Amino acid sequence: MKKLIIKCVLIAAFVYGIVISVNRIADPANISGDDMVIEMAERLLAGEAVASPGDYNEGLLQKLILDEKDPETVILGSSSVMYIPWDYEDYQVVGLSGAYIWDYIAAIGLMDADDSLPERIVICVDPWILKTDHGIGRHDSISEYGQFEAALNAGEDRAQALKILDEKKTDNSWKEYLSFSYFQSSVDYIKKWGLSYALTPAEDRIRSMGEDELDTYPCILPDGRHTDLHVYDPDSIDEEVKGCIERRNLGYLGEDFTELSDQNVILFESLIRYLRGRGVQVDIYLPSIYPLMYEYIDGNDDFKGVGLEEKRIREMAMEYGITVHGTYNPSLSGMEREDYADILHIKPEKGIEEYHFILEQS
Repeated sequence: MKKLIIKCVLIAAFVYGIVISVNRIADPANISGDDMVIEMAERLLAGEAVASPGDYNEGLLQKLILDEKDPETVILGSSSVMYIPWDYEDYQVVGLSGAYIWDYIAAIGLMDADDSLPERIVICVDPWILKTDHGIGRHDSISEYGQFEAALNAGEDRAQALKILDEKKTDNSWKEYLSFSYFQSSVDYIKKWGLSYALTPAEDRIRSMGEDELDTYPCILPDGRHTDLHVYDPDSIDEEVKGCIERRNLGYLGEDFTELSDQNVILFESLIRYLRGRGVQVDIYLPSIYPLMYEYIDGNDDFKGVGLEEKRIREMAMEYGITVHGTYNPSLSGMEREDYADILHIKPEKGIEEYHFILEQS
């Protein structure tokens, strides 16, 4: 029995040794350090475009950029805002992939912590932001700034709120090295990029891109925009939507969206009220939903929350003197299936066109 136990322990140690070694070598999420992100920030702040490394700490990158830049306009949202050729003169795109409401609050907290709120903030409100089960943020590296900003929004004294940022945060990211799911991501990463690339120090993986390369490779620009959004054929997007409908799971909207989260409504309204009280001009952008997806949602009681969200957002906007750009309903803004790059993203040139669409309120 004792030999069996020893054998099991040795096998487990061998297996975990492989898992940890591969996870440490590939480290697709760059858990082992921030050198790569620091190198990215330095080049972007120097005015250079950089090749997107895929997975990286987006929250940290935004913090490093906003620590040094003081733009007149900040455009905040998920990847929905990353590709649009915005036509403001002095702006910075703060895009956080798959962002939820706490990520928005945290991003504003990054600026507010230095008491450097911009003159204007454009907030892209995706149709799931006020959904009940989307209350937590995805970008843990800046989560304390969300707590700080929420405290200010709730009326807490600034000196007291700043203490939240002084508290030491426990970093449990190292546990990912023991994860078999992270191991699968690491294996996929090595297959995609090669072992030689995986063994390259993180900071050396970053390279600056020339003007002629921006449309041929995914790049990040100094103003925060991203390039080379992959465009899918409308028929293939339709098939993806039909698959979602058959599975009764619409991605970020989930299996249903029947009511708004009271907590998220309060958080969002408190944020808007606070920003307007600080003299910040706020604009809201509602990106339209892919037409076939919207056809399924419209009039469907299982997803009536989408309509309720737009209605509530517009009520807030009217109360606080805010302009709402776009609409979730693509037929109102004139967006057609050919105008989409994929199920979530409008083609860049159509995105700016949609942003300039203002729905006349009766």
